[in-house]
Amino acid sequence: MKIIEKSVLSTDKIHYLKGKLYVPDGDIKGYFHVVHGMTEHIGRYDNFLTVLAENGYLSFAYDNLGHGNTATCKEELGYIAKKDGYNYLVNDVGAFYNAVYEEYGDHPYYLMGHSMGSFIVRLAITKSVMPTKAIIMGTGGKNPLANVGLSVIKVLKVFCGEKHVSKLIDKMAFGSYNNAFKSENHKRSWLTSDKDIWAKYDADPFCNYRFTLSAMHDLITMNKNCNLKPWFESVSDKLPIFLVSGTLDPVGENGKAVTWVYETLKSYGKNASLKLYEGARHEILNDFCKEQVILDILEFISK
Repeated sequence: MKIIEKSVLSTDKIHYLKGKLYVPDGDIKGYFHVVHGMTEHIGRYDNFLTVLAENGYLSFAYDNLGHGNTATCKEELGYIAKKDGYNYLVNDVGAFYNAVYEEYGDHPYYLMGHSMGSFIVRLAITKSVMPTKAIIMGTGGKNPLANVGLSVIKVLKVFCGEKHVSKLIDKMAFGSYNNAFKSENHKRSWLTSDKDIWAKYDADPFCNYRFTLSAMHDLITMNKNCNLKPWFESVSDKLPIFLVSGTLDPVGENGKAVTWVYETLKSYGKNASLKLYEGARHEILNDFCKEQVILDILEFISK
């Protein structure tokens, strides 16, 4: 296996998406494309991408706009675009995949998104790409406060600007996530039960920042749009979708919201399957169940 750095022009026509390809030795079984979550970066998926390559898949990922090395400076972290940045996030999935396709040719294409990346992928499979199979990890369902949040953000942007970081909006969106883990006395407890991951996250400059008002608008808009009737209707009936989440993941309402997404997909005749990992939190690739998660994903894409 070899790791190759790759830069692809974002659909915003300004930034270059900084990514990595994990190219296996020998024949390529398929592509495996990972779209990461909010306030993180592709370096946190190095082990997962390596295992996939060792199993014969050309795996790849890039730092989203406003994240990691795609951000050209510290001030860009947490800022996607002045307006409708979510469209760039969604369309960038297709842009990066197409660049890899042009270089390595036709192979089965497996696409996975985690957390915010799950919202990006859910929208991308109806707009910018058509994978062979899709894995939706750590996703969420309807947010009853979405419209309220969008309205508040609109007002705050008028007075504070789109690059302002609002503690109010941050609290509205994520304030309850750690409630079930207060006894552990760490603000990252909801992510995983692995304390080493907490420490690494805290020490990582590409994780320790907050979203701007415009980026929060993008996040909430994506969550809203991929839980509306038109999205469920537009998903291809032929696309196998594997939803995975922890039963203690607050993003998925401890499995309740993820189950709702699964059951709604099934009600529209979609080819969906679901697995919840008992006792696992938000980052199931960084929790005690990570080895089983990888085995389950490998089994799903190899069928």
